[in-house]
Amino acid sequence: MRIVAILALLAGSTLANAAGLSAQDSADIQARRGRVGHMGGSYSYEGVGFSTVSAQAAIRNCCYYGKRTPIEIAVSRGSNGWYACVRYR
Repeated sequence: MRIVAILALLAGSTLANAAGLSAQDSADIQARRGRVGHMGGSYSYEGVGFSTVSAQAAIRNCCYYGKRTPIEIAVSRGSNGWYACVRYR
């Protein structure tokens, strides 16, 4: 089962980067592959994270979390845990 959560999306932000992927797309790809990794694109700041504990823990494990302003947050449940992607200003 996949848990999907877009927790933050501020007005004026875009859902697609240069590769055409939203944060949710990135999280889904990571979960499908079973590996944490950046998908590329035009975002200056993107953090990816993983946790076997919870979706919130995966988000907290993302680079820049708590240091930059998120504009898009997504989580997807994989077979071995939660995968997160956070895009920042």
